[in-house]
Amino acid sequence: MTAAPTPSRPAGTIGRLRSALALDGPVARLMLTVFQHFVVSVSFAGCLVPAVAFSLLVGWQPTHLSLWLGALSLLPVVPAIYALLRGSRYLLDEQADAGAGREFWRSFAGGTRVLAWAAIAFSALVLVLGYDLALFGGSDAMLLFAAAAMAVILMLAIAVCVAAAARDGASPVELLTMAAKAIARRPHVALSWLLMLGIGVALAALPVIGAPFALFLPALLGVGIHICNDALRFS
Repeated sequence: MTAAPTPSRPAGTIGRLRSALALDGPVARLMLTVFQHFVVSVSFAGCLVPAVAFSLLVGWQPTHLSLWLGALSLLPVVPAIYALLRGSRYLLDEQADAGAGREFWRSFAGGTRVLAWAAIAFSALVLVLGYDLALFGGSDAMLLFAAAAMAVILMLAIAVCVAAAARDGASPVELLTMAAKAIARRPHVALSWLLMLGIGVALAALPVIGAPFALFLPALLGVGIHICNDALRFS
């Protein structure tokens, strides 16, 4: 009876390296996951092209035209948030599976129909705040009020998108009620969204590493929102 030959250390190392670098290995799955995060982030950035174009070409000014154009440029924001949440949920569930970009744009198209009322309300509220700043912008109290109001509007918009992603076919009143109740029960979760957004924007503003990080920031924020919601039972 003879003993089976023992593979040498170099052969074992080469085998592990080949399995790691295989098309279905961990390195390939990691690269595909990173690419899917990039696709979702770039897709979200594409939805913000009107707002970026307004900022570069017109900018905020205390005029009727500027205020209205700025509000109209924000119409895609709510459907984009909804699509980002759906796309980031796909990234969490499917991990290295391709298709997050298709899920994003399919959700964006659905969000423009389901959440058209929320998009219009979001732009209308921003327009009202813009007029308040144009009329009373010299007051420090008005600046603080506008910043706090914008934070509340943003939290409510995200909560509505979370509710819409969790419950298809709900009416606007039901979605708004669900979002308001969820924020009232778990205000710390909504505040964590703003904290993650602030940290992400601060990191994206850093020199050298900020620009590459910004290419993945939206998808990372979407994943972070889902992790916070799941961990703290935001519903």
